[in-house]
Amino acid sequence: MKVNFLIIGSAKSATTSLSNGLALHPDICFSLPKEPQFFSKTDWRHQISEYHALFTSKAKLYGEGSTNYTKFPSFNKQIYADIFEYNPKMKLIYIMRHPIDRIVSHYTHTYNRGYEPLKDINKAITLNEHYINTSKYATQIEPYIEQFGRAQILLLFFEDFVNRPQEVLDTVYTFLEVDQLDIDISKINKNKSFNRRVLHYTYDNPKTIWKKFKKVGLIIKNYFNRDFIDSQPQLTEATKQHIVNGVTDDIHRIEKLTNKDLSKWLKL
Repeated sequence: MKVNFLIIGSAKSATTSLSNGLALHPDICFSLPKEPQFFSKTDWRHQISEYHALFTSKAKLYGEGSTNYTKFPSFNKQIYADIFEYNPKMKLIYIMRHPIDRIVSHYTHTYNRGYEPLKDINKAITLNEHYINTSKYATQIEPYIEQFGRAQILLLFFEDFVNRPQEVLDTVYTFLEVDQLDIDISKINKNKSFNRRVLHYTYDNPKTIWKKFKKVGLIIKNYFNRDFIDSQPQLTEATKQHIVNGVTDDIHRIEKLTNKDLSKWLKL
């Protein structure tokens, strides 16, 4: 088998909902978990059989949705060439969101998972380039276009998917060359930005009975955790301007790639 398509990002832009929708199609087998981050590792060539084992049923197409594939330069810097080596016919789906909204959601998730130590969102965004880098959509996608060609890449927008989910899914089905399928949208919107059940990353794969028991206790504890961010943190005007300054050039390049007016993304 070969994995045929990837949802490569961007993080916190409804990639989980999109993955859930595609997983309902009878011709598509989606990986478990949704984000194996396989090609983020430089030693992936030695683990292909384990990767393929994540796809548990036979299907016309196999896909996964690892958003770390568009977080350059944080992970495998040769990821474009590596994915091309694995499957030069790979189709790539990239969904983009208003950069400020995406960064707020990204920060919140990262803090709640334990990767971000700073409780002050404005300080975190100013000090950690990762948040803005991930919102530099042209910087992230252009190397894929150069490697695979424009025809193998589908560019989507979060706002379109939120407002017209079936229409966007139909666009993806056409891109992947599978039959159209009407989806019960209520079944795919399972991922929430402020989810009190998100656990610290160290409890992702408990190895002992004690750690498994402790994980259950932490799920309960999270409902009463005052340090957990469960409402949208507020950005200062200075931080918003810092974000806009960092992504302006990329937004203009995306406008040219998609022939879409994104000027509202540059307004505070």
